[in-house]
Amino acid sequence: MIISAGRLLFVMKKEVQKYRIFNPKNRNCSVCAVFNSIYGSDSFQKEMDIPEEAGKGYCRRTIVKPSMEINISDVTFYERLTMKESLRNPQYCLAFCLGEALQWSVEENKKEYVLECGESYIFDGNQGISICSYNPGQRFWGVSVQLDAETIANFVHHMGKEHFCHGLSYGNSLFYKRKFSPAIKLILNDMMNCRYGDHVKRIYLEGKILELVAVYIDEIICENGALYSSVKLSSADVLSLHKARKVVDENMASPPTIGKLARMVCLNEYKLKAGFKELFGMPVHAYIIDKRLERARFLMEDKKLRVTEAALLVGYSDASHFAEKFRKKYGINPSEYTKNL
Repeated sequence: MIISAGRLLFVMKKEVQKYRIFNPKNRNCSVCAVFNSIYGSDSFQKEMDIPEEAGKGYCRRTIVKPSMEINISDVTFYERLTMKESLRNPQYCLAFCLGEALQWSVEENKKEYVLECGESYIFDGNQGISICSYNPGQRFWGVSVQLDAETIANFVHHMGKEHFCHGLSYGNSLFYKRKFSPAIKLILNDMMNCRYGDHVKRIYLEGKILELVAVYIDEIICENGALYSSVKLSSADVLSLHKARKVVDENMASPPTIGKLARMVCLNEYKLKAGFKELFGMPVHAYIIDKRLERARFLMEDKKLRVTEAALLVGYSDASHFAEKFRKKYGINPSEYTKNL
């Protein structure tokens, strides 16, 4: 997240002297002391609660390895709070806003930025001093992953230069922003609720970071039709297929038939079926099942719903059929899965 655009969605530092959070109106700010303590530590994981007099919530930093860190924050302040972040770091951060919108400014370029709920962004660590004000009662909730320059270079390579017309140039702290998908949110949820400890947790989180990067890049490629296709798809076809996926995502519990979906997006059935599989890696029917199961897992894990409740919400009226599909995808019965949460 950003404590001034960088730390409640959370960016980090490599060395303590390169990073500092401070309250320009209160040198003894207890909230700043918490953040500086977390980011001044070289422990594998450090988590601290927000001081009771200032608000509620927590922030957590996990050093997976020198080139990978995960930061999670979920905080609400009781009074308006303004903090500055001084950051000089050669690494980059991929951050995700799960809570309410954040607004911040960077002193160096005098620009203001906004990150809405459900948006992600990539920024470098050489942003200098950034300033962010937090309004009372708002939930600032986010996850960020610190990555090395090589990983970000791969992002840039797959994005293509044309994508940056929607973001900022390389010289600015924030250079790419986009909405993130339910699949990404599920991975973030896995990171936030990792049940392992010590060395196993380190391995698990490294795997999740790699999965996150792979899915993120794949979505960017798909969005821009950059796949080599055996099906001849025009740019209009690609747009129609993305519209079809959106219709399915929004009507997961009761999706339209192939025929109706084809008419809704102005494609013939062959091109819809063949193009959908080519573009998104699976047939429409398989995609629906996959997304239903991902959504059900999220509802059980994050919303604490019972198995039958989650199954019904995603379109399964037969609990045994749902359990069969869930077991096939995740290798465990849903009832056993919920017991381990």
